[in-house]
Amino acid sequence: MPLVFDDPSFPDPGFADLYALLPDAEELEPWLGWARAGGGPVLYLGAGSGRLLAPLRRRGIDFVAVDAHPLMADRLRRRLPGLEVHVARLEELQLEDRFDLVIAPSNLLTGIERLLAARRFSRRWVGFELVNPHWLAAGAGGGVEVKSMDQEFARLEIRYQAGYVQAERTALVWPERVEDFLDRGGLELASLRGSDPGADLEQCPSYLVLASRAPAPHFDGVLPGQ
Repeated sequence: MPLVFDDPSFPDPGFADLYALLPDAEELEPWLGWARAGGGPVLYLGAGSGRLLAPLRRRGIDFVAVDAHPLMADRLRRRLPGLEVHVARLEELQLEDRFDLVIAPSNLLTGIERLLAARRFSRRWVGFELVNPHWLAAGAGGGVEVKSMDQEFARLEIRYQAGYVQAERTALVWPERVEDFLDRGGLELASLRGSDPGADLEQCPSYLVLASRAPAPHFDGVLPGQ
């Protein structure tokens, strides 16, 4: 069973091969709603092979894509000709443009340096997804095995039906501490929900955050107009 790693410093071809085999996302919310309301183009951080970006783009959303893994970015360019794709670590990303909405749907914004970088490119909103530490502490599931975990980090092995195993070490942001985390990054919480809206937050594998650069307005599920 191939073991793959997500390390842009030593790009693993198997990591790009794995993500090329994964099916496109079917559940597009809240990303689709946020993108439509926020205006375009949207800056997508950690775009990967495009399994979420591609179906969103088919629905008319314009993107600028960023990924630190050069082999992943090459696959994305071949898959979606004409898409603007940048290869860079988020902390080192240099762009002149700023965007009304910046999204990071793949557990990318797990540290203050990355959060500050995402904020730097946003005029208004940053939306992102984080792994749920409560779900990990409860034993995880769905092919995710927790090898070790404390309050700040977890070491995981993720088993895919395609036969690959991804080894990952991730920093943890607990949902109850998100507002403090955002405050340190110069952002304010507008919305927080579990990845499965029909389940309690602690039962969801991940959770979704929408944050504002300005004092957060009342949020009813639709971004305020321009």
